[in-house]
Amino acid sequence: MDKVVTGISGFDELVYGGILRGNSILMEGVPGAGKTTFGIEYVCRGIIDFNEPGVIVTFEEFPESMYRDALNFGWDMRKLEMENKLRIICTSPEVLADTETNLIEQVVEEVGAKRVLIDSISHFRNISNDNQSIRKTVYSFCNGLRRLGLTTLLVKEQESKEEACYAFEEYIVDAVIRLKNKEMPGLHRHRVLEITKTRGQDHVAGEHSFRILEEGVKVFSPVKAMNVCSRVEQENELVHTGIPGLDYLTQGGLPRGITMAVAGSSGTGKTVMGLQYLVSGARDYGEKGIFLSLEEPLSQLMLCASRFNWELKELEEKGMVKIMYQPLSDMEINETIIWLSEQVTNFGACRLVLDSIYGFLTRIDNAALLHEKFYYLVNYLNKLNCTTLLISPDWNTADNGRIEIIHSIVQGTILLKSTLVQKRRERQLEVYKLRGVDHIMGNHLLEINNSGLQVFPRVGG
Repeated sequence: MDKVVTGISGFDELVYGGILRGNSILMEGVPGAGKTTFGIEYVCRGIIDFNEPGVIVTFEEFPESMYRDALNFGWDMRKLEMENKLRIICTSPEVLADTETNLIEQVVEEVGAKRVLIDSISHFRNISNDNQSIRKTVYSFCNGLRRLGLTTLLVKEQESKEEACYAFEEYIVDAVIRLKNKEMPGLHRHRVLEITKTRGQDHVAGEHSFRILEEGVKVFSPVKAMNVCSRVEQENELVHTGIPGLDYLTQGGLPRGITMAVAGSSGTGKTVMGLQYLVSGARDYGEKGIFLSLEEPLSQLMLCASRFNWELKELEEKGMVKIMYQPLSDMEINETIIWLSEQVTNFGACRLVLDSIYGFLTRIDNAALLHEKFYYLVNYLNKLNCTTLLISPDWNTADNGRIEIIHSIVQGTILLKSTLVQKRRERQLEVYKLRGVDHIMGNHLLEINNSGLQVFPRVGG
């Protein structure tokens, strides 16, 4: 099948390499969802990256506005017009519907266009009040574009909030993409797209997050996770945690390339464990590592490390560790999966600490969706051969058993506890789960001293 590569980052993977040449694609969405930006990039990428001239037809927006908006992303549409690779037509739906004018056909021949954007096809409804007549007009218009060999993107304004409400245009076209601007918990929104129809080809189902960045639209989908091969094939290799006593409980360390959840209530030492695991890996075993904080700013992490004489700055300057702070309000789990994999690959990290996953739990109410997202996250990191610690809240603080979903996906779980014994608080550690490893079970004494965490194994736990 001859496919058109859109060039939009992350989107072509959803349609397994591109959309079928000559097809008509309907892109429907609410105001502010990114429909026009997506369409302009589709045409500009075709010209710049694939030498496929294009035509943009607009019924409302003036060309000057498009020139200005496109320049924000680095696309000089005036220059493309001067090079006879682009035409922008500002007209009315009545003119396009007139079969005697042949306006688009003339312009297509002038530039040798392969792609066309119609923004928006909703205006065809202004031609007549007769729905049957409008449907016939749109059908004839789309067929005319097919006969010209154009791969068309038709923008449409969303008419109803009801998911089950389908417009007649969706039946006429070959593919349907819905863009949404979802309100999320807190004070932010995030954009998602869903491909609901692709005639003649397969696509990845479900909603996929996307952002409009400085370089254009970027779609974040973890679909590639299942096709990622491990960077290094290693068998039965153990990763030393660098935490005295812990490796003894796990028969020498953690299997390389697994994901461990470290769960506990506040004050039990979860963040300290993550930092110690990272520092020890870099300092004692020469393994690069990344610490991603979604809650504590970098200054707090540096202060915490300095109390144990862990020179994070020095290790950063040597290129052995990378400490990053990314507020969860700026992230979404699909985006985090893709972004993290890029960071791990580019930095060459063998160890990763994610502190903490609690924010993700509060943003995903659906248990099945939560399971799917974390399954992709864990598998992606494991296939990159990265040994990961996911800092997790205590089981008792999670709602509706969602935290148990996470622990069912990861390969291991370490529980950190704090109890009062004769008016003195005592910390304990339990290797609750470690798949495929004969670990020592039970509660073991845990202390935080000047050197960090130290585990004192107890006979029989």
